[in-house]
Amino acid sequence: METLVQTEVNTRQRGVLSKVYDFFSSVKLAVVVFFLLAAGSISGTLIEQGLSPQEYIANHGEKWYYWINLLSLNNVYHSWWFSVLLALLALNLAVCLSKRLPTIWKAYYVVDTDFTHNLVQNFKNNTVIQYPSGMEEARGKVVDILKGKKYKIWTENNPNDITIFAAKGRIGRLGSTIGHISIFIILIGAVLSSAIGFRGFYPFYEGESVFIPEGNFYVMVEKFWIDYYENGGVKDYFSKMSVIDNGKKVFTKTIQVNDPLQYKGVWFYQSSYGQAWDRLDKAFIRITDKKSGRVVADEALDFRKEKLIAGTDLRLNATNFLSDFAYDSESKQIYAKSGEQNNPAAELEIYEGGELIAKPWIFYNYPNMFPIEKSKYNFILSGYIAPQYSGLQIAKDPGVNLVWVGSFTLMGGLFISFFIFHRRIWIKILPSERSSLVYIGGLTNKDTIGFEKEMKSIIGSF
Repeated sequence: METLVQTEVNTRQRGVLSKVYDFFSSVKLAVVVFFLLAAGSISGTLIEQGLSPQEYIANHGEKWYYWINLLSLNNVYHSWWFSVLLALLALNLAVCLSKRLPTIWKAYYVVDTDFTHNLVQNFKNNTVIQYPSGMEEARGKVVDILKGKKYKIWTENNPNDITIFAAKGRIGRLGSTIGHISIFIILIGAVLSSAIGFRGFYPFYEGESVFIPEGNFYVMVEKFWIDYYENGGVKDYFSKMSVIDNGKKVFTKTIQVNDPLQYKGVWFYQSSYGQAWDRLDKAFIRITDKKSGRVVADEALDFRKEKLIAGTDLRLNATNFLSDFAYDSESKQIYAKSGEQNNPAAELEIYEGGELIAKPWIFYNYPNMFPIEKSKYNFILSGYIAPQYSGLQIAKDPGVNLVWVGSFTLMGGLFISFFIFHRRIWIKILPSERSSLVYIGGLTNKDTIGFEKEMKSIIGSF
């Protein structure tokens, strides 16, 4: 009784495992995964990646931004669900390969010398030749002809006949398998890059160290400069970069477009440059008397450094800057609409008589747009100097080597599939009166026309 119960349990377990195996090897699963990956890739193309929350809110609204952020549509190719889909596709491919590989390997490896002349006559490409000598002479002739055609030959002498099996291009059987294994390797590389890799943009300012958490080191742009053509057009731009690891400068390199810096698997690509959208070197403030309109002072403020205005009871501090000021009424957020200097504005802390009386935004294009009620002065942003940044793309792609390996092996697999064909020939030699009967038949996995020509050439060589 116990044995019967155990047998039933084992049968059920095998049934469950078989269903799981069939699920992961199904074509339907592959189609669904491909569809979802395509949909995700389309969303990653239509929705610009890696922007700030404010930019998504400005472009799509707060409600849509909620879903964009929830579904990681702002970072599709490194989202958890994209990594899962890639891993699922890789698993589907691996299980399908495990199903096909035994049959392919058998066709590649097996040497068939156990057959009858009736089997040979069943092949599409077959013929019978009456050779005017004994079986051994016929065997020698066959072997010479097949060796001339680069076939590998196996022979077996039997009491009443001679069996010959010949094959070439056996590796052609493995072309599609190598291709599928290559795609599996590429998918594993893609999963690694998606799951633990990253890609992003960061503006670097001269003399400012930036911590790179993915590599646990600091990077500093020591100098940034631009080369120009004689007509004034930009020729190239450069960043002299230093890597600081464990408090020591360990590496220095000047990078330019298509000549990146790499350290600890993190790559830094020179991609752009421009004026800062969120900071200043100096803000030029004109102070006028409200009643008379008289200019009281023209002051240059260092960014985020409080300054006492001589001859007045004022202290001013330029605390923030936006190159393209925008305000979202729904979220009540202030943000830079773009990196362009379209609507520059500075936030100014105004202390009068030792008291903070206001913290307004003053606009370069719209002076005196919002007068300060508690002050007897007007404050105008008459000019500013924004620092120039070096725009770098930062990327860590741990799966890139696997992708390269997979790509090269894929090319090899395609070459084998298209240009190497597995051809097999079965030959049975039987005795006849004062001669031998040579039964020849063959198969090829591809290039049927080429094989038919080769068979005619072999037959014509007798």
